[in-house]
Parts: sequence; C-alpha cells; structure tokens
Amino acid sequence: MNRLSALLIIAVMVALIVVAVPFPLLGQQTSPGTSQTPENVPDVEYHLTVMLPQYRFLSTSGYSGRVGEYDSLQQSLGGDLSFNYVNVPNHLTIKSTWDIISQDDYNLKSRITFGKWLDFSLDNRAFIRHLDDNSYFGASIISPDIIRIDSVTPDSLLGVKRRINNASAKVQLPAIPVKLFVKGGWQARDGDSQMQYFDMGGDGVVPIDNSGCANCHSASQYRTLNYTTRNIAGGAEVNLGNLLKVVYQHEFRSFNDRLQNPNDIYGTAGDIPTSENIPYTPAGYYVHSVLPSNQTQVDSLQITMAVSHHLTFNGDVNYARTNNSFTPSDPRVLVTDNHSQNAFNADATLIWNPISQLRAVVDYHQQNLINEFVSSYSLADPAVFYAFGNPSLHRHWAGLKLAYRFSKQFNLETHYTRTNITRSNSTLWPQFSSPDNTDPLYIVPVTFSNVVGANLHYHSAQLWNAMVGYEWTGTHDPGYVTDPHTNNRLYGDVTFTPLHWLTVGNDGSMILQKSFPVIQRTNHLYTDSIFVTMKPVQNWSIGGAYTYLQDNLRTDMQLANDAAVGVYTQPLVPYKQLSQTFSIHSTYELKKRLGLSLNVARSLAHSGWRPDLNAAAYPYFPGAVSVAGYTSEAAFTTAFSNALGTGAGPVSQVNVPQTLVGATGNYHFRSGFDGGLRFNYGSYTDNTIWNTTGVRPDVNGTLQSYTVFFGRVW
Repeated sequence: MNRLSALLIIAVMVALIVVAVPFPLLGQQTSPGTSQTPENVPDVEYHLTVMLPQYRFLSTSGYSGRVGEYDSLQQSLGGDLSFNYVNVPNHLTIKSTWDIISQDDYNLKSRITFGKWLDFSLDNRAFIRHLDDNSYFGASIISPDIIRIDSVTPDSLLGVKRRINNASAKVQLPAIPVKLFVKGGWQARDGDSQMQYFDMGGDGVVPIDNSGCANCHSASQYRTLNYTTRNIAGGAEVNLGNLLKVVYQHEFRSFNDRLQNPNDIYGTAGDIPTSENIPYTPAGYYVHSVLPSNQTQVDSLQITMAVSHHLTFNGDVNYARTNNSFTPSDPRVLVTDNHSQNAFNADATLIWNPISQLRAVVDYHQQNLINEFVSSYSLADPAVFYAFGNPSLHRHWAGLKLAYRFSKQFNLETHYTRTNITRSNSTLWPQFSSPDNTDPLYIVPVTFSNVVGANLHYHSAQLWNAMVGYEWTGTHDPGYVTDPHTNNRLYGDVTFTPLHWLTVGNDGSMILQKSFPVIQRTNHLYTDSIFVTMKPVQNWSIGGAYTYLQDNLRTDMQLANDAAVGVYTQPLVPYKQLSQTFSIHSTYELKKRLGLSLNVARSLAHSGWRPDLNAAAYPYFPGAVSVAGYTSEAAFTTAFSNALGTGAGPVSQVNVPQTLVGATGNYHFRSGFDGGLRFNYGSYTDNTIWNTTGVRPDVNGTLQSYTVFFGRVW
C-alpha cells in the first residue's frame, strides 16, 4: 500500500473517533457548569465503536498464485472499524462496519434508518483473484502439424481485481402505504488473465504469404481485462396491511468493455481437401474472443398475498431485453453484430396450512431465453450456405411438497418435481467448421424428468436429532437433464449429544446412477461427513471434522481427428475422484481477558481416468499419414498411444494436497483497549505429473502472514 492510501486510512480512523464521541441527548437540558445527565432523563441513546488498526507482514515462497488465490499478496496497513449508534426518541440508527486488509481487499458496509420513513445503505467490496499459469497443451504429442505459441511467461502471477459497489435508498410516502426506492451499483474488473484458443490453420509466422497457413495453431497469451457493469433500478412498493404487498421495478444494466478485442493470426491453407469441409479463410489477423458492449432493460413485478388465514401466495414475473451494441468495423471480424436476447421468467408459490400438523407447498417456475443470433457462412463450396447461431432454451418445472408432524419427535416430508426442457432452433448449434454437428447434446424436442423423494426426521429435546431419506430421479431422454437415465439417492444425518459438553454428528449420502439400456452404465457417488464438538470447561471448546467424497464414473471417450482421418471411441472408461478433508478448531478464553483460537485444515484430492492403453488396440486410420503429417503408420500408432497416455495422465489426473492453519491471540485490557496477533499459513502442492520439467511450471507454493492489531472498543 502506498503512503497516500495509508494516510487516508489513518484520517478515516481519526474521523471515526470524532464521530464516536457520544451525541448530546436530543431535547435535553443540563445545568450550566455540569456535564452529567439529570437523573430523571432515561438513557435513550446508545453507541458502540470498535477501532482496531492492523499491519500485516506477508511472506511467500514458490508459486503464491494458487495458495493465495483470493489474497491480495501485499504487506499492508488496514484494520477493523465499526460504529453503531441508536437514538430511540428519533427512531434513528446508524451502523457502519469496515474490514480493510489492503487497498485492493476491503469490505465496507453502512446503513442509516430513520423509523419507517428512510432506509439508506452502502456496500463496497474489492478483492483480487489470482490464476495460475495453465499453459501445457501437449501439441507435439497430439499431432505433429499443431504449432503451439506460449507468450505467457512461466510462473506468471495472473491477477484480476474486482470492485463491487452498491447503494440503495427507500422512502415512505406520507399518508399513503407506498414506498419509493432506488438502487444502483457498478462492478469493475481489471488485470491480466490467460487466454487460450485453437484455430484451424494459423502458424504464427509473419509475414504470411497468400497461400494461407499450413498448420493448425494453438496459443496461450495474456489478455488484459478492463471493463465495468453498471445498473440502476427504481420502483415502488405498496403494502395493504398484512393482506397484500406489490413491488414493481424497472432496471437498466450496461456492460462496457474499454479495451480492444484480441487480434490474432488466422488462416487456412489454399490446398485443403474439400472433403474435410473446412472453410477457406485468407491468411491474416482477425478479431476474436469478443467481449461486446451491451445494454439490458428489465421489468419485474412481485406479489405477496394472504389469500386466507391458512393460505398465502408468492409470485414474481420479469421480462428482460438485451441488445448487443458491438459493431465490427473490419469485415474479417469473426462475429456478427447486434444480436439480441430476450428473457421471460416467472415463479409462483402457494403455501397451505389447513391444520397445524400439515403444511403443503405447490410451486411453479419457468425460464425462457430467446436468442436472435442467426448467421450463415459458406464452406468449401461457395454455392452452399450453412446457418448457425445460438439455440433458444425453455425450461419449466413444478413441484409439490408435503410436511406432516406426527408428534413432537417425528416429522415426515415428501416432495415431487417434474421438469420439462424445450430447445428451439437447435439445428443452429454447429461449430463453425463442423456443420454436421447439429446438436452435440442429443436432445429430442422435449425432455422431461421426474424427481420423487421422502425423508423421516426424528428429534428429541437434547439427545438425538436424526433424519433418513430416499430420492429417485428419472428422465426419458439422457444428456441434458440428467445422465444416466435413473438416479437413486439414499441419504441421512444424525446428531448425538450424550453429554452437555459432547456432540457427535454424521452426514452421509450414496447415489446409484443407472444409464439407459443402450450403454448399461452404472455410476456410484459416496459422500460422508463426521464432526465432533467438545466443551471440556466452560470457556474452552474444541472440535474436529472429516469429509469423504468418492465418485466412481464410467464414461465414454471419443478422440476425433478430421473426418477424412477417423474417430476413435471407447465406452465405459473408468474415472475415479477421491477427496478427503480433515479439520480441527479450538477456542479458549481465560478470565475474560485472553482469547485464543486455532484452526487447522488438511485436504487431499485425487482424480483421473484411464482408457485402455494397449498399443495393439489402436486402429490405423487411413489418411492419417497424408493429412495429419505423420511420416509412417508406426509414427501414427506411437503418436496416438502417446496422446491417449497424455489424456489418462496429465490431462485428467489430480493429486493436490493443501494445508491451511490460522491462529489468533487477543488480549482485552481493562482500559478498553484490545491487542493481539494473527497468524495464517497456507501450503499448496501439485504432485501430479503435470509438475515435471518441460510439462508445466511449478505451482507449489506457501504463504505466511503475521498481523499485529491494537485498538479500542467503547
């Protein structure tokens, strides 16, 4: 943090101290020369002020971007500041809380209320997210005709700062039950991120001749972000006692990209075979990965109504219109301008309590997204045009929930949900150079699924709290809603408190998924969490937890080359994910003066899939040698074997243990001052075969921070 920012924070702290001086009681008189309040005046004014400035010392080793993914990674001056003021006669409250770590990482919240007449709030948040350099592509392993360009420096610290600011105000109109409100905000992102793309024929060599680029092209490069999203909304809230509440709102949102879009080399060779159905593109630089500026208008209506003493209704409906304002000036831009989206969403919920033991909830929802992005292009034959664009999505679902209380100890809950999905214009989905790929999700015009479940809940006054349940999901067509075809889930949790100072709990779930008869695939997913909380003495609590996740999946693998070369498929490829987390936490307070806390967590994550790597099982694809650049059939077989090994190895395998430690010591002085020390430690290790020389930069790293704080509460 620079000197100016540090001085600004100190100035704000001093201002808060001045503001925190007790306000004089409104409408109250004191005798000259006296400073005490008359005894007959009640204490109707309260305030609480916390001022704890802090300074953080930070040290890192190795690659800090992963272990400090959401850390500003700065030595900084900050602090915790809060001010609370209540004036009862004037119905006035003021609350402000500041949590500042650095100039790039803070959370500020303030709110002022004046009875039922005024409610004003401010929220400001900023943080940085770091992303590690993931530049490995394995181009030379996959195919010799792929040229890879990496412009991102290994071990680069890619960080994007995000700032979120919101404000709202609500005013009660006099004499009528109407409140007017306005709210708005803006979000900004700026920094560097990594962008990767693959095209059908750029080689990155400059200058380029008119015959086009003779190679496929893969690139990893920096992309500087600098854009904002703004919104402002206003409306009215009408309340008719406890019977009806209606809220109408109109909102305007805008997205503005303040940077030029990426401009990189594209092009295809002039002698490409027409059988590959790849469009000929003159070699040159083209705009791609466009972040277009756009504007959205949204109208919404919310209704809450008490139909009767036992029946209530909640509903909302909104309609949004988004227009893309990006207009390309270069005809070679690989986007079409000014396509728009319309969205219509609605929700309705009916709650019925006919008797005290029974509760029924009926709900209905729909989401409709209409895309108006349609364009056409020509492939190798200029006389034939293909249409492509974004399909529209229509989703509707309705449900019924019933809850019945048999006794003070037993509750039964059941639920049913039916979902329908319709995708219009799905034939517009193809990839740019693959017009035959009309719909990779294999969706029939209408897809529906059904979910049925029930659970039984038992709870006693102090000793037991247990629940067990079952849920079944089925769909007539796999792919979009759920895959496989059926889903059986058994779950339950229990909490046991045999002694007032000891609590033991467990939460487990098992899912069995069965695919449709064509593939006969079965998957299993297991989750389990155990926790123990103890309180040996009054001011000391200690607890621990263990979480286990295992996912056994059999999926289908498909490696496709150009259509003239061939496609390799293998069903029922085994995949396994295993994650375990251990954690311990403890707090202790000694004589209401010294507070100690400790949190330790250790996580272990493993995953990967492994196809059959028997080299004798690899078929030779006719045309691979001549089209893809292999020197012989043996070279192709070797390359294909290596490609499958890459997929079964660094592409899919994960082995990343992580350790987090946090400790705080805090001492409360008798004069109202507080002081202490906070320590945080993080360690991230990547033990997969990504982490070898020449494959991927080393992302192992550790982070340590020491924070000293001292201040006062009054």
